[in-house]
Amino acid sequence: MTSLSSVSAALEGFRVMRREPKAVLYWIAVWALAIAAIGLIKAVGGGPAARAEGAGALGVIRSYGPFAPLLAPMLLALWLMNTATIYRAVLRPGEHGWHLFKLGADEARIAVVSLIGTVLVVIASLLLWFFLRGPVDLLFGIVSPVSAAAPGLGLAIAALGAAATVFLEIWVGVRFSLAPIQTFAEAGFPLDAYWGFARGRFWRLLGAYLIVVLEIAGFFALFAIVGLMVEPLFVAVLAWHGPRLVQRLLIVSVLVPIAALSSGVVFVVPSTLVCACQAHAYRAIAQARTAEARAVAVAAP
Repeated sequence: MTSLSSVSAALEGFRVMRREPKAVLYWIAVWALAIAAIGLIKAVGGGPAARAEGAGALGVIRSYGPFAPLLAPMLLALWLMNTATIYRAVLRPGEHGWHLFKLGADEARIAVVSLIGTVLVVIASLLLWFFLRGPVDLLFGIVSPVSAAAPGLGLAIAALGAAATVFLEIWVGVRFSLAPIQTFAEAGFPLDAYWGFARGRFWRLLGAYLIVVLEIAGFFALFAIVGLMVEPLFVAVLAWHGPRLVQRLLIVSVLVPIAALSSGVVFVVPSTLVCACQAHAYRAIAQARTAEARAVAVAAP
C-alpha cells in the first residue's frame, strides 16, 4: 500500500529537475523569451505618455499602451502550459513531447478549475465574514469588560480567534489544493471527489507544503546572493559615461538577456517545486486509495 510522505512529495520538484534538466532549461528559455518580449512590447508600446500614467498596478498596465490587453492572457497561458507540463513530468514522464509547452484540453480544464476555485475562495471569505460578524461582535461584547480589567486576556482571546480563522482557511485550502492536479489526471471535473480525496492526509499535505515553502525561501536567498554579485555589472552599464551607442549595445546584448533569464528562473523553479509536489501527492494518494478499495473488495464476502 502506497502512503503519502511529506518529505518525498516536497522533494519531487528536485527529482524532476535532476531527471529532466534539458526540459527545465527549455521551460526557463520559454519564460525568458516571454519576459524579453514583454520588455520589448513595453519599449515599443509605452513611451512618455504611458509612463506618466502614474504608479501602481494600473500604471504598470497602462505603460504597455495598446499591448496592455495582451499581457495578462500571455502570462496566464504560459502559467497554464508550465503547470500542465510539470504535471506530465511527474505523472506521465514517458509521454511523447511532454516537456513541450502546449495549449490543449488539459490546460483549459486547469484554467477552469483554477478560476472557479479563486471565485469560490472570494465568495467563501465574504460569507465567512458575513456569518461570523454577528458572533464576533457578540463575543467582543462579552469579553469587553474582561478586556478592560485584564487587557492581556483580551489580546489573547483576539489572537486565538485570529489563529482559529487562519487555521480554518488553511484547512480548507489544503483539502482543495489537489483539485487542479485531480482535474488534469482524471481528464474531467470530479466535483464529488475534490473535497474527500485528501481526507486523512491533511497533516502530511500541510507538512509537504511547508517544506516546499522552505525550499522556495532557500532558493530566493541563493538567488538574492547571485543578484548581489551581478548588481555591479548593471550599475556600471547603466552609469556608463562613454558613447551612448556602446551603452545601448551593452544593455541589449548583456543586461536584457541576464534579466530575462533571471526572470525565467524565478518563474520556473518555484512553480516546479510546487506543481511537482502536488502531482506526487496526488499519485501517492490515488495509489493508496486504489489499494484500500482492492483490500475492501477482497475482504468482502
